[in-house]
Amino acid sequence: SEIEDTTDLNSTKEPEIENLEDSITILLTDVSQTIQPMTKSLTNPFIGGTWKTQVDKMLTQLATHGQTRKDLNQKIQTYYYLGKLLNQHADSAMIKDFIERKQGKRKAKDTWRGAYRTYELFRICPKEVIS
Repeated sequence: SEIEDTTDLNSTKEPEIENLEDSITILLTDVSQTIQPMTKSLTNPFIGGTWKTQVDKMLTQLATHGQTRKDLNQKIQTYYYLGKLLNQHADSAMIKDFIERKQGKRKAKDTWRGAYRTYELFRICPKEVIS
């Protein structure tokens, strides 16, 4: 009876060769893959200082002229972060007045409309798609 018990223990300790090969193949595949982040996170480049400092930086960025994809993406990001600031600030009317003094009434209206719309769009659809 002791011999049978030893045989039972030995048979349970030895893994099947087929499963071991599959496990090694899976492990090698996992190890050899290049690591790619699952999501891309964007950091707000306008963070820091007062809201006036942030808005000044944003308006400067929006005033730049560029036709490359990178330039256009930066503008979209700037509109997004301006819209976020307008949406989350306790007194967005004060920010609108500040923008109006900097840009004039007509241009300021276009700026904050664009900012609100861009923010709402990417609030619904993830902002990772704009990078």
